[in-house]
Formats: sequence, structure tokens, C-alpha cells
Amino acid sequence: MSLAELLDESKVVPVSVNGDIEVEITGIQHDSRLVTAGDLFVCCVGRKTDGHLYLSEADKRGAVAVVASKEIDIEDTLGCKALVIVEDTNSVLPTLAASFYRHPSKNMTVIGITGTNGKTTTSYLIKGMYEAMGLRTGMLSTVAYYIHGDNKLESPNTTPDAVLVQNLMAKMLHNGTEAVVMEASSHGLALGRCNEVDFDIAVFTNLTRDHLDFHGTEEEYREAKAKLFARMVDPERHRKVVNIDDPHAPFFIAQGNPEVPVVTFAVENKNADVHPLKFELSLFETQVLVNTPHGILEISSGLLGRHNIYNILVAVAVGIAVGAPLEDIVRGIEEVDAVPGRCELIDEEQAFGVIVDYAHTPDALSRLLDSVRELAPKRIITVIGCSGESDRGKRPMMAKIATDKSEVTLLTSDNPKSEDPLDILDDMLAGVGWTMQDYLKYGENDYYPPLPNGHRLFLHDIRRVAVRCAVAMGEEGDMVVVAGKGHETYQIEGDKKELFDDREECREALQYVDELHQAGIDTSEFPWRLPESH
Repeated sequence: MSLAELLDESKVVPVSVNGDIEVEITGIQHDSRLVTAGDLFVCCVGRKTDGHLYLSEADKRGAVAVVASKEIDIEDTLGCKALVIVEDTNSVLPTLAASFYRHPSKNMTVIGITGTNGKTTTSYLIKGMYEAMGLRTGMLSTVAYYIHGDNKLESPNTTPDAVLVQNLMAKMLHNGTEAVVMEASSHGLALGRCNEVDFDIAVFTNLTRDHLDFHGTEEEYREAKAKLFARMVDPERHRKVVNIDDPHAPFFIAQGNPEVPVVTFAVENKNADVHPLKFELSLFETQVLVNTPHGILEISSGLLGRHNIYNILVAVAVGIAVGAPLEDIVRGIEEVDAVPGRCELIDEEQAFGVIVDYAHTPDALSRLLDSVRELAPKRIITVIGCSGESDRGKRPMMAKIATDKSEVTLLTSDNPKSEDPLDILDDMLAGVGWTMQDYLKYGENDYYPPLPNGHRLFLHDIRRVAVRCAVAMGEEGDMVVVAGKGHETYQIEGDKKELFDDREECREALQYVDELHQAGIDTSEFPWRLPESH
């Protein structure tokens, strides 16, 4: 495709054009490090960096044309044949990318899921259902991008950037994909990454405090999420699927065209189109009887806890919205027995439960611990940290929720980045009215007093140690909950990113503790000490 054709196709109106616009474009990029020969380089302005500063790198890598929003000189470049100046490069990027890849999303059914919690598990369930209907299904989620079937790529962001979205969807279409399930995060919607995705179904799970470091206020966060529903305008083709237990439901239903059909789901509100007649929760499975406008479904799932009842209902509601056969809905949902790092059960045949979960907001942690409590364990032992360089306001809240809802809490590190892990832990301790000084003072006598509610609190800044301690304390009937990272496989300290996977750490700890038990050592009371270095 030539640059002239691309500008024409995308209906981008430049401020000025210099050079040869008949130059052939073989790719499009806004990250200079990814440019290859024949690419069009779009100079986007980000929160931390400005693409205009990287023109020479893009040029060295073979860019043949540039789209910019500032006057730059291409006279001295090696291969740049054309310069297009536009008002705002960020806003034209999605349009240029979609036109270059020939709008792949127009030829597939696209299900967009927005909300604070439950997006990932829901994506897996809906993908399972579409596959049970015999349709090739792609998925773009926090955990991974599935291009077709089990072909999986790791995913760096919940919503891939505007170029990658179109690129992945074009690959999917080429592979014969008929449906795509996509998490539409508030970041992705606010930054316009989804602007040129042709959604057919909009799903709203729930809305609570998150990402205020990015959006500023809860209103802006809600407005970002609402962009998905604003596109539901064609009653023939579009559908809205909404959780009416959430107080924000009317706001989402009101977006877009009121004539577009809505399918509602809820656990509490029995007026919802899709709701449970009864459900049973246990430490090993979830059984639910679901009422729908087309009949009653009996579902048995390996996904644990009350919050997964909601996730199952979302998938059923989407099935009802698209007219899926009831048996396909049930089969698709039942085939998903685990979602990476989402209430994921770690089973080394131990006598107590171990769950790894991504809960990293106050609301998600609270819901997680409530749903674990409903499974009736003897004790809950929780490991939790807060990441560095983000929403400091939630740190004391996280510690308070963990200590209120768990018999034993271990506070630890979770991607401290450039902050001192002990400063983050100090912020967290404020949630129970302690300071780091208080904690260290107790440590001198090797006795950490119980909290006023009788629960115990320990801390260790090395996450591996905290996980091992929690697993070592586990006894028959307990549930150890390791929260905050879920599927992530790294720990960021300073500018170092090292491999670290909570699930692997739990497996190793279980094997290690098993060896100690076989040697007759009781690990339920370990000596608690901060390392000498502090």
C-alpha cells in the first residue's frame, strides 16, 4: 500500500505533506525499536516519552516515511522519503493502523469486556463457549493473546496498543478466526487503543476503585469504561450485557442507542435475565443452577468461589445474547477448569488449600477473601504486598482488609520498583495502626502481639520467604492465599526485572515443607525475624 493510499483510506487530513507520498509502506510502527525496513513511523507522544525524539533510530532501522505533529527535518535522513504533519499523531494512529490492516475486526464477531474485576476469567469462559459452538476464537486478555486455538503469546498490557490490536486481529482473520474475545481496559479505552475495533457485544462486569494514578478521578475512570458501550448503536447487530447488581449498571445501559437489546445478569437481583436459582461452593468445585430466558442450566465448574459465580453468569448472558445453543454454553464453561493466576488452585496433594490470585486492589482482595471464607476453611493465611510507584492511598487499605479477613497475614514486597520495600510496608502497616518501628521493637523480643481482633500479622520484605512461611504454617483444612501477582512471572526491584512466579514458588515451598514434615519437623510455628541486614 502506498502512503497516499493509506492517507486516502484512513481519511486522515494532514496539515502538510512533504516528499514522495507514493512511497510503498510495508508496515506501521510507533515504537522506533520495532521499526523494520519499509515501515511508516508514527511519532506518538506518551506520558513518559515523545516519539519525535526517536526519528533517527527509526530511520536507521529502515523507516521510509514519518507521520509527526511537529515540524521535523527529513533532509538528512537515510531512507525517509516522506513527512506527513498532522494535528495529533496519537489520535490518527488507530485509524492509520486499522486502514493499513484493512479493518480486520469488521469481519469477525468481537466481544468487548470492561469492568474492574472479572474481565480475564470471563474472557476465558466466553472463549470456551464460542469454541464449544464450533467457532474459531481468538482472545486478547491480560494473561495472554490467543491468535487461534491454543497458539499463545504473552501479553504486556491488558489492551494491546492500537497497532498491535489491528496486527493481531489481521493475523486472526488470516487464520480463519470467526470470533474475538477482548478485554477492553480503561487505559486502552482512554488512550484510544480500541478506537478502530468494531465491537459487536459490550459486556460490563462491575466498577470499583482502580487505576486512579492514571485516570485522576473515579468519574474519569467510569467515563473511560463507558466508551465501549457508547458504540452500541445498531439494534440489529449490537448487544449490551450488564451486571445489574452493580449500582453503575443504569449508566452503562444508557450509553449508545437505547434501542440496542440488553441482556442482564445478577446474583442478588432476581429480575435479571440470567441469575442463579441455587449454588454450592466448596474447596474443590462450584456447582450452580442458572435461570435463563431459554431454560435452566446446570453447571459444574472447577473455578472456585462466589466471584466466579458472576464470571460464569457473564458467559451465560453472552451466550443468551448471541443465541448460542444451551448445551454449548454449559460445555464451553465446564471445559475451563483454571484461569492462570485467577483463584488458581496449587495442588501438590497437600492437606490444605493453596490459591494464587491476581487481586491487587482493595475491592478485589476483599472479594477474594470473602469468597475463600465462604468455602469454610479452618484458617485463612494471606500473603500480600503493594507495588511501588502507584496508588499509595490503597496501601493501608490492603493491609486492613487482609488482617480483618485472615487469621494470619504476611505483608511482603510486590514489584517495589524504585521505592524502598520497607517504606511500602510502613505505608501498609498504617492500616492496622502500627509503624515499622513498632514492628521491629516487637521483633527484638521475638514476640509479635496479636491484633485487637486476635489475628496475627507478620512481615518480610523478601517475597520468596513470605510465601514459604505461609505455606509452612498451613495445616489441614486451612487455605493459604497468595495475592497480588497472579499470572505475572516477574518481580521488579529498582530497574531490574527478575523471574518470579507465585505459582512456582508455592509448588517449591509445598515440596520443601513436605520434606521437613517427613523428617518430623513441625513448621506451623516458625521463628519470625527480619533478616540481620535491617
